[in-house]
Amino acid sequence: MLLLLFLSANASYGKEVSRMELDEVADLIMSPGCDYVYTLSNCPSAQADQMKELIKDRLAKGESKEFILNYFEDVYGPKILAQPSKKGFYLIAWWFPYFLVLDLFVIVGIFLIMWRKKARIKEAMPNNDINPEIDALLEDEVRRLREDE
Repeated sequence: MLLLLFLSANASYGKEVSRMELDEVADLIMSPGCDYVYTLSNCPSAQADQMKELIKDRLAKGESKEFILNYFEDVYGPKILAQPSKKGFYLIAWWFPYFLVLDLFVIVGIFLIMWRKKARIKEAMPNNDINPEIDALLEDEVRRLREDE
């Protein structure tokens, strides 16, 4: 009976963890051993290897990916995550590029509308291609007509 209890307690711990499962979590965690430049999967440091073993042990115990990520975030802070969490300030950081692109389209649209409006106004205006000599003659005629009245 004691043997059964011992085996059942460690049954989930003995779960085999595939390389793909390990890399799935390790790719989401930055390595402090590589100055937070590389993820655990890409960092050759001994500290990264230790952290990968810890992840492997936790996965073998049946812990979820989110639980493991939360553990590392609690221990090392938010900079340990390769992708910031989507809450608080980081939610703005997630959406900022999309808003930037949207703003760019709005600005370009406003510019195009104003440009077309100026072109229409320019088309509606009469041409000033009148010869200056003829313009002077017309002004003289108008002046003479006004004097005669």
